[in-house]
Amino acid sequence: MSPFQILLCILVLLLAVAVSYAMFHSKGLINANPFMDKNLLKRGLDKPVIWLYYDTSDVNSRMWGDFGARSSRVLNLPFLNLCYQTIVHQNKDIYRVEVIGGLAGAAELLGGWDQLPPGLRDPISPVNEAEHDYLRAAILAKYGGLWLDPHSICLKPFGPLPKEKTVFFGTDLDETYAGEAGTTVPGLRALWTPKPDHPMFKEWSAVCYQRVAEKRGGQQIRGDAKWDFVRFSSDYVHTGLIVDPAAEGMRKKNGKRIELEDLLSNTDGNLPFDLCSYTTYIPLPGKELRDRTMFGWFLRMSEEQIMASDLAVKHLLKKSLNSHP
Repeated sequence: MSPFQILLCILVLLLAVAVSYAMFHSKGLINANPFMDKNLLKRGLDKPVIWLYYDTSDVNSRMWGDFGARSSRVLNLPFLNLCYQTIVHQNKDIYRVEVIGGLAGAAELLGGWDQLPPGLRDPISPVNEAEHDYLRAAILAKYGGLWLDPHSICLKPFGPLPKEKTVFFGTDLDETYAGEAGTTVPGLRALWTPKPDHPMFKEWSAVCYQRVAEKRGGQQIRGDAKWDFVRFSSDYVHTGLIVDPAAEGMRKKNGKRIELEDLLSNTDGNLPFDLCSYTTYIPLPGKELRDRTMFGWFLRMSEEQIMASDLAVKHLLKKSLNSHP
């Protein structure tokens, strides 16, 4: 080869090395600085979704005279921020987490205020059990995904869930005891359906819509969600239904329920209940926590105060946030 050909080969080789380095370097910059990614807004949209509904119809704690300066976050109960952190920390690799900001957020997802039942077409309309049942069924019917109580502490990832089957988690906490097989009705605090337009949830949503819209005979306060499960699980068992009572850690070894007093007790380093390796999440009973005024002190604690305490719930949060999914 002539000196010119050798020089030309060297230049081509150097150019190829420079181009390769530039490509890999630019990918590294994009990974380090996501704002350089042209598809930034599409990241993670192919992941299954975890739905967290936050009720904004209730009193906003930031408006309390003795609580106004505590937090300016959207999630106005500080411990909910910690629960949210555990949910995202444990599940971010497989799921994307979507927050539904009260009835306004639900209306946006469902296509407008006129898609909600009469009586729910106002941002501050009260959302009780019947209304919550409708929102859960309607969101899952339209989008699918994993509905999760936002008061939950995730101790480990939910992992890949079945692509062809609906999964109900937990046990009925109104039952004093539960065996290894759980209770007759699951907890409905966590619920998975893999695809939108599931026929069971479409019918379930329609029944709940009518119940909320009519509001006659006390139908909206009877707690019909359990009977709905019994009815629809029988009618649609052929579509593939699974009940997983053990993933929810709200039962002690003897089958008794873990009480709010257990979760908010001082531990001296020892939890008043046992956690099995299969336990995925522990939901704090949000309605009970809100209604029992003797626990108002916990609702007013900041994140820093909770994590500096010796409460059982603090040790659960620490276990989750310090673990590597």
